[in-house]
Formats: sequence, C-alpha cells, structure tokens
Amino acid sequence: MLNRLQLWNFESGKLNNDELASHAFVLRTCQRTLVLAYDIYPFHHEKLPEHALVEGQDAYLFLLETICGLKSKLIGENEIVGQFKEAYKIYASSTLKDTKLLLILEKLFKDAKEIRTQYLIGISQKTYASLTRRHLISRAKAKHVVVIGSGAMAEDLINQFKKKAQITICARNAERVAELANTHGLNIIPWENRDILVTEPFIANTVGANSVLFDEHFFHTWSKLENRLFVDLGAPSTIKTPLTFEEGVVRLDDIFSEGAVIESQKQAQIALAKAAMLSLTMKRQSLFQEKFGTSSTLITPQINADVRYL
Repeated sequence: MLNRLQLWNFESGKLNNDELASHAFVLRTCQRTLVLAYDIYPFHHEKLPEHALVEGQDAYLFLLETICGLKSKLIGENEIVGQFKEAYKIYASSTLKDTKLLLILEKLFKDAKEIRTQYLIGISQKTYASLTRRHLISRAKAKHVVVIGSGAMAEDLINQFKKKAQITICARNAERVAELANTHGLNIIPWENRDILVTEPFIANTVGANSVLFDEHFFHTWSKLENRLFVDLGAPSTIKTPLTFEEGVVRLDDIFSEGAVIESQKQAQIALAKAAMLSLTMKRQSLFQEKFGTSSTLITPQINADVRYL
C-alpha cells in the first residue's frame, strides 16, 4: 500500500493553491509545503516549482520525521504537531478525501506520538513560541503584545504570553479570532483596522503570504516608538524593511539561528528515534500489505540522515 504513496516537498511559498488539483493532503509549515497523494497525480500541470519527490516507504518515513520535528531547523519542535492536526482536519472534512490516505495519516500520527513519547521527550525545549516569548517578555519586558494571525502558531504564542502579558489579537478570520478571544480572554483589533498596529510597540506576526502586509512606510512610523520589538514568524515573510535584529525586527532566520545548536548528548536520542521510525515504517508496510492484499515487494527506505530540510 505504501508503495503507491507520493510526497512532493516544496520550499515554503513556492506552490500556489491554484496549482493543486484534488485528493491530496497538504501540510504547510514555515519551512516547506508538503503535498501527499495516493496513487494519483494531484496537480493541474506537469511543470512544477522546484521540489523534491519522495515515494513509497521513504515518503511515510519522511512525513514521520517531519511530524516528530526532526526535519525542522529547531530540532524536536512541537508546533509541527498542531500544524499537522489542522491540515488533517481540513483534509478529513473534504468531500474529495481518499479513505486510504486518511488511514495512512491516522497511522502516521499514532506512530509520531509513540516516537515522541519514547525517544524525544526533552529533546528540544526551544520552540518558535518559547523563543519569541524570550525576546518579547523576558528581554523586552513587554506587558502588552499584539499577536497577528489566528492559526496554530498564533495560539502557541498566546499560551506562552498570557501569564505574563495582556494580549490583543488581529487576524483576517473573524470567527476564529472571536473563538480565541473568548477562550483566552484577549482584546481584538479588527483586521480592517490593522493600520493602527503602527502604534503598537510589541508585535508577533504569524501570517505568511506572497504579499507585503507591513511595508517600509509602516516600519518608518513604527520605528519612532521608543521601546519596541517586532517578531516576524510568517513564511513567506510579509514584511519589507531594512531594519535588523539590533534595530528591533526579529526575523524567522534569527529564531532559527538561536535554536539551531543541539547538544551532543541529544544526538544519541535522535539516532535512536530515527532507528525506531524506520522500524515502524517497515511494520506499517507489512500491516498494510496484509490488510489490503498488496503484492508489491518490500523495499527498505534509503535514509540520508544528514538531510533535514531543503
């Protein structure tokens, strides 16, 4: 069954939604866009943006490592779990979903939970949200933060900030904004009033898009605030400014650099986790083969352990 699995790995922001056809599971993170399909070609055109194609058991293994945070620049980060759940929820509610692909995704999540529990506890305390909290709350001493966006990462930030600071949320999805505000006791800046963000000294942006939301004019005015910090976690980035880390603008690459160092003792945990993932992948292939009666030859995945991301 896994032999019919195909995974297209695009750099974040390179694949437009209108290039996708149907029946595919799509996982978007700040580093990549993954398109998973079962026995179909899920695009409208043959010519695609630059990508890597992974097939069969290698595709399952790649996704398993991704969900476990081992394909991230912040090794072991947890935000990917929320992103996977959100993507799964969208796919499961689609009228074009493939039931076999749904089953594979369910087993992926179960296997990822097992790996994280047995091998990766404590592997990385540094996540995007916790590092952002360090910048805004611990260092800048912010007492009020505006979170832009309403997805999984935005809620992670809210959970990190809410014990130490008052939070205001600003996002396009009014229904989701109202839900988060009711759950966490947030203030709201309506999306159509986002121009007033220029008066807010402490901002954490999670919105990624192929357009500019905060341009040089915005930052020219915003930079006149005496004590300020703008953390941009959006991918692709929606800000346009020459301002640097030292001038109060923290970009995603700055967060990556801060969390990139992995202590040598954690490498042993990662090696054990990867070995266990390979074993689970082989086990899944055997179980799927028994259940669905596939006669394809079992092929051992070829692992490039030093390749974490495009």
